[in-house]
Amino acid sequence: MADDSQDGESVDIGHLHVDTQGNATFKRLPTNQLVEALQLSIPYSVGGLEARPAHDVLCEDFLAVEIVHFPKTGRTIPKATAPHRFSDFTISSYAPVAFRHFRENFNIKPEDYLSSIYDEFIIKTVQKKEAEFLKSLLPGYYMNVTQNQRTLLPKFYGLYCYQV
Repeated sequence: MADDSQDGESVDIGHLHVDTQGNATFKRLPTNQLVEALQLSIPYSVGGLEARPAHDVLCEDFLAVEIVHFPKTGRTIPKATAPHRFSDFTISSYAPVAFRHFRENFNIKPEDYLSSIYDEFIIKTVQKKEAEFLKSLLPGYYMNVTQNQRTLLPKFYGLYCYQV
């Protein structure tokens, strides 16, 4: 619920807080940290997936979760991550093979997905219950978008979890 505010007062809208200087935080985390973490981790996730051979989507692909830790200093083993200026964080990528198939099904090349992610595609934060619900819909969603390419359903291209 939003607080009514006058000029110079902070505003809370759900998990979003905007202080009197206009600095936004989401769940007590500066929004620029969340944005930069996604800019670093989504290409890492998609790039790692593209390096693997494609296969038909299997039932277990809807349940798969790839978890990558991004230490502030970066790392070299097992796969290198770049250093960054924020605290350590972890990204979980849900059903990455299924989402790769969705992107391919809608003719979205990996480089287009990554380069235009902030111009053409929407990144939406959702609560844990909503994410669980989306994960439970994936097999049926897969069947629908595979059989009906011109579906009016929203098109989802990835599901990621950010944790500090």
